[in-house]
Amino acid sequence: MKTIAVVACLDTKYHEVLFATRQLKQMGVQTLVMDISTAGSVPIKADISREAILEVAGFTWNSKRRGTKEESINQMSQGLTAMLERLYEAGKIQGVLGMGGLQNTIMCKTAMQTLPLGFPKMIVSTVASGFRYFDTVVGESDITVMPSIVDFAGMNPVAESILGNACAAIVGMVEAGGGIVNVADRPMIGTTLMGITNDTVMKAANLLDAAGWQPISFHATGAGGKALEKMIRDGVVTASLDMTLHEMTSEYFGGYGYSKGADNRLCAGSEKGIPMVVSPGGIDFICLRPDELFPDQDQRGYTWHNSGLTHTRLYENEILAISKTITKRLNQSEGSVTVLLPMNGLRTLSRKGEPFHIPETIGKMKKLFEEDLKPHIKLKCYDLNFDDDEFGRIAAEEMLKLLR
Repeated sequence: MKTIAVVACLDTKYHEVLFATRQLKQMGVQTLVMDISTAGSVPIKADISREAILEVAGFTWNSKRRGTKEESINQMSQGLTAMLERLYEAGKIQGVLGMGGLQNTIMCKTAMQTLPLGFPKMIVSTVASGFRYFDTVVGESDITVMPSIVDFAGMNPVAESILGNACAAIVGMVEAGGGIVNVADRPMIGTTLMGITNDTVMKAANLLDAAGWQPISFHATGAGGKALEKMIRDGVVTASLDMTLHEMTSEYFGGYGYSKGADNRLCAGSEKGIPMVVSPGGIDFICLRPDELFPDQDQRGYTWHNSGLTHTRLYENEILAISKTITKRLNQSEGSVTVLLPMNGLRTLSRKGEPFHIPETIGKMKKLFEEDLKPHIKLKCYDLNFDDDEFGRIAAEEMLKLLR
C-alpha cells in the first residue's frame, strides 16, 4: 500500500490533519503524519514528531525555543528537508501533502523543492492567491498548489470540499501519475522558446527528436529559463539548444518586466561544460504590462502582444550590452559552444518593413561577437531571419554536430 506524508503544524492545524488522514485512508492509502509546529502544545500524536524532525538537521527542541521565530522556521525547514529526503530515498513515502498558512507553506515548499521531478507533492495554502508570485512557492519544482479559500481554523463545508479535493488529487498522482522523471536511458536536450521564436525552435526540436534525441522545451518567460538552468546543474539536461535569450532583457533592467526571474542565464551550461548551441533570439524587446511602460515608450516603439502585454523595443546600446553579457558568460565554458546569428532578424515581425527589423544593430552584434568570443567558441552568421525554416534546420544540424 502506498504511503502519503501529511505535513502540517499540529499545534494549530490538527483539525485539518485529522480530516485529511481519514479521507486518504478511505481512498486506500496509508498516511505518515509529520508535525512541523514551532510553538505551542500538540493535541494529537504525530507519526514523526517535531523533535525528531529537528534532530535530523542537528537541532533540538530546547535550542530552537531560544531562537527567534525566523530561526525556528529556518531550523524546522532544514529538518523537514532532511527528513523527507531520507524517507524518499528509503522508499517509505510515495507522495507528500502539506497544508497551512504562510509559515507552513514556507517550510513545506522549502523541503518539497528538493524532491525529484515527478514525485507527487502538493501544498494546500492560505497564501496561494491574491497578488503573490507563484515562484515563491513553486520555485523550479513541480509542486502542485491549491488555494485553501478559507483560513485553516477548524473544519467547515468549504474546508472539507477543498481538502477533500486535495486528498483525491494527491492520491491520483500517487496511484496513477507519471512517476519520477527518468533520464538515464535518453539524455535530454534543453530548448528555449516563446511565441516569437516558437516555429523555428520547434522545427529544430522535431529534427532532433527524429534523430533519436530527446528535446525538452522551456518557455522563456522567467520560470522557464530558471528551470532550465537548474535542470542543467542537476544533470537532467545534458545539452542545450538555447535560442531564446529574451529573459536576459528583464535581467538587464534589474528584474523588470513580464519575463523577470531567470537571472544568470547561460551560466549553468558554461559551468557544466555541456554542448551548447546558442542564438540571441528575442533580446531586441522587453515584455511590459500597461502599468510598467517606460516613460519613453512611444520613442522606443512597441506592439501589443495582447491586451495586457506590450513588446517594447530596446535601444541599440541596450541590445549590445546584453550581447556583451552573452559573450562574457559563454566564454566561461570549456565545452563545445556554437553561436548562431541570423543577420536579418532575431524574432518574428523582424523582416524589412516590420517593427523589429534592425539589420544595422545585428551587424554590430556580429562585430562584437567576433571580437569578444574566445577562439574555441564558433560563431556562424547566416543571411537569414530567425523565423526562416532554414534557420531551424541549421540549428538542429549544429546541435547534432556537437553531440557527435
